[in-house]
Amino acid sequence: MERAEQGSSVLIAAAAEKIAVQIKGILPAGFGKVSFQPSMTKLKQKLTEERYDIIIICTPLPDYGLQSVIDLAAKYPASSILMLVDKDVYQQAVYRAGDSGIMMLARPLSAAGFTATVRLLGTVSRKMQSLYNENLKLQQKLSDERYISRAKGLLIEKEGMTEGEAHRFLEQQAMNTSVTKREVAMKVIRESGRIIINKM
Repeated sequence: MERAEQGSSVLIAAAAEKIAVQIKGILPAGFGKVSFQPSMTKLKQKLTEERYDIIIICTPLPDYGLQSVIDLAAKYPASSILMLVDKDVYQQAVYRAGDSGIMMLARPLSAAGFTATVRLLGTVSRKMQSLYNENLKLQQKLSDERYISRAKGLLIEKEGMTEGEAHRFLEQQAMNTSVTKREVAMKVIRESGRIIINKM
């Protein structure tokens, strides 16, 4: 069985590269790519370029604010976020983060606690990514069904077809033209003069 951390990517944000190297040094073995960014602005920019399974933010950081991390957690729900904060502000940070899903650890860190937390976050991140991907597929399927249902309704209304005939017509057109039923449905809607608003 594959270990939880294998292949997981980690993005570390810390004020100094020296701190990021120390954090990387206590990461469990087996992680994939590990990257470093020196500020929240750079971290956000990096996240627009590629996805990371785990984001470790070592505070304080230039241009850091807890709300910006909470916003990050909402924007990238499939990534697990771990914040390393001074023990003096730990309770306040946990309280302010609320149910955002951000994991907090107080510094100084115990290597064993850090390792266990990162392994857990790797597992959670993979499960969240799987659920996120499944959700996207379901959203696409629902969107497809809306167009197909609308097209069937138009075929019934304008062409006098039964529901079964409209269904077979869309399937046959999709097979004959090597396109999806959604594309055929959109063409039917377009040709009927209705406006298509693509919400995907």
